[in-house]
Amino acid sequence: MKTAMMKTGFHIQIAFLVLITSLMTITSSAQAQTSASYLYRLSDFSGPVASLWARVAVDQEEGEIYTLNRSDSVIQIFNETAMQIFDCGEDMALSSAIDIAVADNGELYVLYRTPTATIRHLNYRGELISEIRIADQEQGIQDFSPAYIDYKAGSLYLADTGKMQVIVASATGEIQSRFDFRQKIEGQIRTEMKDETIRESQRKRLQDKLAAIKGADLTGFSVDNKGTIYFTIAPLFAAFRATAENKLEEFGIPGGAPGKFGVIASISADSKGNIFVSDRLRCVVLMFDSSFNFLTEFGYRGEQPDNLVVPDDIAIDERNNRIYVSQAANLGISVFSIHYN
Repeated sequence: MKTAMMKTGFHIQIAFLVLITSLMTITSSAQAQTSASYLYRLSDFSGPVASLWARVAVDQEEGEIYTLNRSDSVIQIFNETAMQIFDCGEDMALSSAIDIAVADNGELYVLYRTPTATIRHLNYRGELISEIRIADQEQGIQDFSPAYIDYKAGSLYLADTGKMQVIVASATGEIQSRFDFRQKIEGQIRTEMKDETIRESQRKRLQDKLAAIKGADLTGFSVDNKGTIYFTIAPLFAAFRATAENKLEEFGIPGGAPGKFGVIASISADSKGNIFVSDRLRCVVLMFDSSFNFLTEFGYRGEQPDNLVVPDDIAIDERNNRIYVSQAANLGISVFSIHYN
């Protein structure tokens, strides 16, 4: 009897080890299936183009890359081989420009800090088509001061980082909808705190989170092709996804290990639902699947060509499976190739 029980226990241990090994293998395989490799930096005929935290946008139809180089007050256009083919900026007061978006036809929308909530609609040669003002006192947005702009399916998405508010407008400036994400997050936290089954330590963390959200700003913002809004809040070590069904989801764990958040900045998602987040402190770009499972990260601090120095804005080129990453120290924009499954 004793021998039989020992054999049974031994078999259970073996089965348990096999199960754990299988799960680890599945996890490792899932991560191994997705990776990124460094290609080059956006360049002209003299070499890599210097820029400091430039804003980046991609024309998904043509594969061209548009950058707002704020330090040099110039808009630069690069082709699929990362070579500069055009630039503009004279008489455009780009010293006040803060973000850029590209329409489906290659036309540009440039967001200005002054006058507040002003957008210049340009053709692909940088010539003015129209000037748009997102300011309507009757709708209570006279103090709306956006720092980010995105364009998707004929609509402009603008985010006020301090207020944590997003306005969706038509391409001519008519307001279509508005979101208050600070209010939304605070509401979700208070709902969680009403749960009598949570531990006191969990309640304390929620109280700290509620206090932190009051003075926090959005640190990254983008919109995917389905109108899903993504944003980051660095003080919370968290990224968010707001779906068209008004569902707000959060993910992220603070830390210095792979897959964890240090000081996060920009965020973007591809049509498969994969999410990319830049981390200024850890000097990496992290990649997650649509279920927020960590897949891979790339960059890291260093002096090699494939390293990153305080990465900021990111833009995805789905036509060529590439991602463009702007960084500090006038190192310009690095290009990485994404290898899926």
